[in-house]
Amino acid sequence: MHQIHSICIMKKSWLVLLFLFLHELVEAQPAGPALKLKEYSLDTASSYKLNPAGLPALYAGEGLHYLQPLYEYFKQTTSASDKNRLARHLAMAGDHLLANYYLEHSYDSMMAIAYEDVKKYLDTMGKLQLMDASAYILQQAANERIVLFNENAAQLQQRAHFYTLLEDFYKLGFRYLSLYWLSPLVNPNTAPVTKFLGYQVADPIAAEIVRKAKQLGFTLIAYGDSSITRKTGNVQDAVQASRLAALLQQDTAAKILVLDEQAHIAERPIGNFTPLGTVLHRLTGIDPFTIDQTELCNGSSFEYGRYFYQELVKRIPVEKVTVVTRGKQPVSLLENDLYDVQLLFPPMKEKSGRADWLTLSGSRKPVAVQPAHRNLFLVQAYYKDETFRNLLPNLIPADQTYLTDRDGYYRLYLQPGKYTLIFRDIHYGVLTERELEVQ
Repeated sequence: MHQIHSICIMKKSWLVLLFLFLHELVEAQPAGPALKLKEYSLDTASSYKLNPAGLPALYAGEGLHYLQPLYEYFKQTTSASDKNRLARHLAMAGDHLLANYYLEHSYDSMMAIAYEDVKKYLDTMGKLQLMDASAYILQQAANERIVLFNENAAQLQQRAHFYTLLEDFYKLGFRYLSLYWLSPLVNPNTAPVTKFLGYQVADPIAAEIVRKAKQLGFTLIAYGDSSITRKTGNVQDAVQASRLAALLQQDTAAKILVLDEQAHIAERPIGNFTPLGTVLHRLTGIDPFTIDQTELCNGSSFEYGRYFYQELVKRIPVEKVTVVTRGKQPVSLLENDLYDVQLLFPPMKEKSGRADWLTLSGSRKPVAVQPAHRNLFLVQAYYKDETFRNLLPNLIPADQTYLTDRDGYYRLYLQPGKYTLIFRDIHYGVLTERELEVQ
């Protein structure tokens, strides 16, 4: 009887694993417009032109081409780096839900015991409290001279959260903003918001950060140095830390806000890598306030973190970005001592076919755009005043999407203002354009 019972358990476990495997196979297949991009022919005899060797797919043609990376990268999803690259470009194109899927599937699986350990750890965490992240951060930052945030370029909910804090940091006296995706080849303070500011500035959320920072009066600091020949992480971070340290020495009242990528803000070396945060502390003697946004969120930045977050939000309702505390002291649930504080993000939800956080905490609202052509695939909204002064192919839209809601309309998330809408087909050809004013 015991043997029969064991066989039944094994059979049941096998069926569960088979179901999960088949479910993942189904879920992994892009649907609707994403499926069209995946199946897009790369035949050079068609209207699609293969990208010249060495030129990023995003820069194909006359200017920015947001679909060309997807034509190519959907067909290259073997390795973890392939999936991460696809995720980053899906996010640029406005498909953040699918971007998160590919980010999560870029990690290697753990041994089964590790997944069980996560559940056991969650069962024994004890009582936790959630504190509003903005209130906590701003209270701590009031007495700081250097505040460092990080982000994952494939999970732009973090970038969106950083945007919502800009005005409050400016009110605290922060006047310098260092963004790791600003190119050292141009002066970001005088140059228009175009593709020439840097590869990642082509992301609409990144461009909104640059616009907002300029509007507030921040002095923008580009990343790196065009004269560097050895562009390793150590060299780049050391150069940027030296630049920021020199600024603090020149302006003794300066307060600097920094956004960098993942572990670049860490406060101690990681193996042979010495991050910007560590070097900056050594050069200035100032202990920076470091804020991690990349681990306790959808996708996280590694498999243990992904699964931990997935199980955590099943047990604790998270409605806004928070700091986890125990006894009024912030704690790192993942026991990461590289940063001063880790933020816990609410789960990303679908709203009108897109990610709910695109409202940027209420500063933007969804605007329904009626399909204007039977071959319509992509809708982009550009600021009208920018289209007057610059060539459209080089401009970065305020928002864009190839996703439609259940009613067939496209939903763009826009601030009040005047826009030029561009309607494109799947080949990225312009079908038509029209003006739009958002009240």
